[in-house]
Amino acid sequence: MNNDEVIEKFTKNLIKIVDTLEQRISKLEKVLDSHAKCIGELRGTELRIHNLKNLKDLSELTPDEFAKQVKFK
Repeated sequence: MNNDEVIEKFTKNLIKIVDTLEQRISKLEKVLDSHAKCIGELRGTELRIHNLKNLKDLSELTPDEFAKQVKFK
């Protein structure tokens, strides 16, 4: 096996690994969103994981700021 063949095989393996990881991440995001939805329903809110992605630290939010992020039923 020459260097080009080794590099090509290595590249194909890396691409396969990255594709698998992307699929797993996508599934995890869906599961997290689903769990957040269930938790929100149990709490009487419409909390979604995507609502909280951009927040760095929830403990720094005032109650009014938190209420803006969460839609209460």
